[in-house]
Amino acid sequence: MNPLKKITATVIAIALITCLSGVAFAASGSDSDPSVKAKESSTKSAARDKANEKVKADMMKLVADAKAGKVAPAPQQFPPATRNNLSTAAKIGIIAAIGAGIFLIVMFHELSKD
Repeated sequence: MNPLKKITATVIAIALITCLSGVAFAASGSDSDPSVKAKESSTKSAARDKANEKVKADMMKLVADAKAGKVAPAPQQFPPATRNNLSTAAKIGIIAAIGAGIFLIVMFHELSKD
């Protein structure tokens, strides 16, 4: 195997390892101070409760209007979007497996030329 191919294979291997380890470290990153997180969650929950009450009141008004015959449901303009129901981790895993497969194919192809 000539030196250029060895260097290219090494660079590709290092890039692949760096990308995969970056994804792994990003997924397991640590959060900030727990007390700050608790304060943020309490303010978020208070805002969420207030929003939930408003939505509940609006829905009750809409239901009352619909029962009275004042509101007709609008026809749906677009078909519902279809999803593949894969989590982000599953998508990353699939992409990593494809990348590793391509890397192995290239490496074995290069090695078989010798």
